[in-house]
Amino acid sequence: MAIHFLRRLFPAHRVTWGECHFISILLTITLLAMTLSLMIGLHQSVWFDEAYSIMLAKQPIDEIMRLTAIDTHPPLYYLLLKAWATLFGWGELALRTLSILAFGGSLIVGGLLMRRLFGARMALFALPFITAAPFLLRYGFEVRMYAIASLIGIAATYILIRALQAKSSRAQWLLYGSYAALVAIGVYTLYYMVLLWAAHALWLLWVSMIEKKPLREWYWAAALMASVVAFLPWLPTFLSQLNNNALTPVVQQLSLIQLLEIVTFNFLYEQAWQVSVATSLAAVYVIGAIIYFAVKAFRMATTEQQKYLVLLVMYIAVPVLLLMLLTLQKPMYVERYLSHVILGGVLFIGISIAITMNKSKSRQMWLAAGLLLLVMLTGTVRLVERGNYNFQRSQYPTAKQVAEHVETSCIGGAAVMAEDPYFATELTYYLPKCPVYFYSDTLELSGGYAMLSNSPYHLGYPVEKIGVASRIFYVYDGESTLQLSPRFRLVSTVSYDALQVQEFIAE
Repeated sequence: MAIHFLRRLFPAHRVTWGECHFISILLTITLLAMTLSLMIGLHQSVWFDEAYSIMLAKQPIDEIMRLTAIDTHPPLYYLLLKAWATLFGWGELALRTLSILAFGGSLIVGGLLMRRLFGARMALFALPFITAAPFLLRYGFEVRMYAIASLIGIAATYILIRALQAKSSRAQWLLYGSYAALVAIGVYTLYYMVLLWAAHALWLLWVSMIEKKPLREWYWAAALMASVVAFLPWLPTFLSQLNNNALTPVVQQLSLIQLLEIVTFNFLYEQAWQVSVATSLAAVYVIGAIIYFAVKAFRMATTEQQKYLVLLVMYIAVPVLLLMLLTLQKPMYVERYLSHVILGGVLFIGISIAITMNKSKSRQMWLAAGLLLLVMLTGTVRLVERGNYNFQRSQYPTAKQVAEHVETSCIGGAAVMAEDPYFATELTYYLPKCPVYFYSDTLELSGGYAMLSNSPYHLGYPVEKIGVASRIFYVYDGESTLQLSPRFRLVSTVSYDALQVQEFIAE
């Protein structure tokens, strides 16, 4: 029935099985990827960035706006998270589901984009690569803005292509208006989206020049200008954030080592310094295979296909290159800040392989492509094993396990004290009925700790302010620096990966 309908719709086109069942295949593979990502996420402990998102989203709207203004990210994601949690609750399943839905949406839109640009057969070849990428699966469940930013980016790209291909002026302007709205929404969600919009602008400029389009037909330029105008109300706040020293201290320059890590993270879920001899060989193979298939694809592709291959290359390459230049002035890179453009890179790899395999029936080609996918699946297995391992701190987030250890006692009157605001933020999510005390040098805190500024739970040493508690649980990383009066006796020390929990009882 479906084939008959498509034949009537496109009488000169022979409908293949893949085209007829493309949507079903795309939805099935996406559902599997979403399920895997969610299962991995639900086995993780919420870590600081996620706990910060939740704590901020629980604030009144005016306080959300005030706190984001002194942080490093724009406010839209936190407002969306607040609305979502108000409807579905603040449990981990509900909170992670918002990101999972965005992750699934980005895969679906990515598949539809590849079908529009390269055809259903080529898009089917690319699907396994976008649904098995460890990097995408990892940030698919994160209670942060990265999955949503990825969806906005690929959706804007899809709308842009449709606008460029539209036949009527009315459809064109409607699509360009939608594109402008998505560009503005993207920047209100994650400032690093600007890097992707710069890639769009460069590609559009290149296409307009090679096609010799007159300036009056550069409708895309008007759309981008409209998005800039839409961002103007927040621009003063953004400029003030550039110098507020709230950027995470783990940021670094984007050097050659970090370029290698983009590959090792996406295929092996490893940092470059962790890579063993075996995984080093795998990484070398991945880089060689990508270059080989990319060169082959550009040679075999039609002129129209080459134009869209350049778009996918720019999707990932321009943000990376711009970030390299920016970090020469100020360190501002961690791997998650590129998570919204990784999808474009994986799509490029999948489509390059598809074009090559479509033109060549060589068994060696099939073996090379299969081995590349196998490396990705190995990285996915490593992701399942490691979960949301914090590579910057070299530790597994374990606030959930710590909270389970102390919850009953703290509800019964025991005091919980964290070594610093970082661990206090993580524990607060899991211990909503328990006051979590913490130590810091100053009462005034900024950036991600701003919500704890002048908190009644701030303590100095010694910690007599805890009050009449007869039992204290102290949570720390590394060496204990807690100072208590002699009336407290240490009765136990329990380890949860890097986190230690000391229990003291008053005598």
